[in-house]
Amino acid sequence: MIAFLILLSIINGYISLGSPPAGIFFILVSITIAWRKFHSLKIVSAFLMLTAFTMTAVFLLPDNIEEDLVGQVTVTGYKYYRDGIAHIVTNGEEKYDMFLDEPAKLPVGHTCRGAFQVTVPGAERNFIKRDERLTMKMDGMDGRIYHESIHRADCTGTEKTFGMHLSVIRDKYINRILSTSEYDYVFDILTLSIGNKSYIIPDFFDALQKLGIYHLYVISGTHVAFVSGILFFVLKRMRFTINIIKVIMIICLLLFLMLNFFSPSVFRAVLMTIMLIITSFFRAKPYLTVISITAIIQVLYNPWVMYHAGFQLSYITTYLIILSRPYWQDKSPPVQLTAITAIAEVSTLTVVLQQFNEISVSGLIMNFIFVPLFSFLIFPMVIIYNLMAFTVFPVFADEIYHFVFTKLSELILFLSKLLRHRFSVQSPNTVWFIMLVVLSYMIMREICLGNIKRICMYAGLFIFSIVMLDRVSWYDYTLTMVDVGQGDAFIVEDHRNDATVLIDTGGKFYPEENRFPLSEKTVLPYLKESGVDRLDMMVLSHLDLDHTGEALHILQNKQVDNIYVNPGDPSFGDWYQTEGITGYEGRFINAMETDEVNIGGIRMKKLFPQENPGGDDSNQHSLVMMVNIGRFNFLFTGDTDTEMEAHMIEMYGHIEMDVLKLAHHGSNTSTGEQFIQNTDFSYALISAGVDNRYGHPHSEVIGRLAHARVFDTSEHGMVRFNIRGDKMCLETKLAPELDHCIKKELH
Repeated sequence: MIAFLILLSIINGYISLGSPPAGIFFILVSITIAWRKFHSLKIVSAFLMLTAFTMTAVFLLPDNIEEDLVGQVTVTGYKYYRDGIAHIVTNGEEKYDMFLDEPAKLPVGHTCRGAFQVTVPGAERNFIKRDERLTMKMDGMDGRIYHESIHRADCTGTEKTFGMHLSVIRDKYINRILSTSEYDYVFDILTLSIGNKSYIIPDFFDALQKLGIYHLYVISGTHVAFVSGILFFVLKRMRFTINIIKVIMIICLLLFLMLNFFSPSVFRAVLMTIMLIITSFFRAKPYLTVISITAIIQVLYNPWVMYHAGFQLSYITTYLIILSRPYWQDKSPPVQLTAITAIAEVSTLTVVLQQFNEISVSGLIMNFIFVPLFSFLIFPMVIIYNLMAFTVFPVFADEIYHFVFTKLSELILFLSKLLRHRFSVQSPNTVWFIMLVVLSYMIMREICLGNIKRICMYAGLFIFSIVMLDRVSWYDYTLTMVDVGQGDAFIVEDHRNDATVLIDTGGKFYPEENRFPLSEKTVLPYLKESGVDRLDMMVLSHLDLDHTGEALHILQNKQVDNIYVNPGDPSFGDWYQTEGITGYEGRFINAMETDEVNIGGIRMKKLFPQENPGGDDSNQHSLVMMVNIGRFNFLFTGDTDTEMEAHMIEMYGHIEMDVLKLAHHGSNTSTGEQFIQNTDFSYALISAGVDNRYGHPHSEVIGRLAHARVFDTSEHGMVRFNIRGDKMCLETKLAPELDHCIKKELH
């Protein structure tokens, strides 16, 4: 129990540093537990001091990831993908992922010389939870190296360490498995054998997440428990004594851990299992102590692991299954399976919500279907496959495996598309989070007591809380300028009417990553964390790639009811055909025929052009939109130029708005003197990339905006306007000192 309370104190330190109100709540819970167990003020005080020490230690953790130029690297292992590998390399104490343009495979243990530029992720520029720097720290990496090629002549062999020998063994094992069949199911075998998530293709990965069975495809406690069970059964049949069986199991689990090259998830599961086996040699069965010690060891080894979702989920599930064990251990196997699955699902609800902003409506049912299927069919087939791969592998077995795994994939994909399994939920504030934690606890308590009526009552309250969380907002409207680099993307939300409009999508792909969708790291996670599952409208100002490059990817991931676009844009035909938009099932609204559109309380009026100007330049067909939300007006100008601005001034004379989105990312081809003299605005927004090759925004344009406050994504990151009544509050991601509120005077 002492080890458990020590771990709670450490956890409370992490929580208190991130959210003091939530920390106070969990500290009070921990004090209650400690007092009921020991009735000692000294012990309670010691735990509080440990919490304070943890807060200080975590706050002072060094952020030692920085860009550098290194002269040599040593290959220590590989990361495997379907279409190639990445090298794991070291330089002294530093560890990097190295990606080569040429598909050359450098031998483990070789030291290569050259000029290797280390890159590290920058600070997150949007209000989203994704933090690549933190992810890198959790993985124990210090950066990435992107290099064209390395000649073997520049590399020399060195003496291999123990870890390098393990990498060589693992590489030989993977190549042996891949060589046994030409069918793609071998990637599933490897995924289920060594937990390599990189072999899972994106569509299948999404399907696994939707169904809530992703944990079955990565090495976890489920796999280790099954392997342990098989070993115990086989060795028992061979008439070994119990103690000999336990020793053999420990040795086999250590070998399994070595094969997986000390993967954090494997390390966690194997360490817990080994310590539980060791504990079984003694009369006392201190399960809580054993599990707590394994967690403390991992945190001491890598303090950043506490932020890892897998770490949180696995330990929360394990603790609650152990604590609930007295209530279901004497029940029949079906009842035990039901209780364990239900507690595992409920115990992780708030963590999944906090980490991933989604709630599953079918996870419990899907686990009831797939856990037995994997336990009694798939896992045994994987073990048998591994045995055959190193002995005799008959042709008919290859066909059987191909059939079974093909049908399994088809079943998973079919069920994932059959209905909507998961819903996005906006990030809960501290009060909501604590309330959901309490409700989750009450549901689990009633599951243990078998009180169906109270289970339904608390589950209903939990569902109601989630619905209210997604409906209630302090603000009436929010308008967000997303930092998408050199491009435009704006999100307009009407919280009262649950309506959302996306104006432009940003460009296409991250340049440093191989065709990785830009919206996957910007627009989509922001929408998800805002609880937005569908867009009422997507407005495309014009069809240049930096404004519409991610339209298709967003359409594939979000329901979009309407697309407001100018079909007279010279790029429309190519965009419609080549981007695959032909499969879009929503409604196109012709901007040349519809000047005004209202989405909830969001009122949009097209000011220009009234008719297509002709010509082949998509910029000159840009839609200029006045967007009214509450008492505030925002003018969006696409990539208009000074000539188009002059036409607008002729048509409308003086134009007033509160916020102007500068045309063409602050280029000197737009926002001319005549336009400035005939418009009135308080804020100017510029969406431009950091160190972009165009030099946007141009200094002469900034010089014309002396009367307004300018916010630029290249300098300030994401910019967000929150509106409530006559009050508008502005916040920026990278310059919080500039955050402020204004109140609009009514004339």
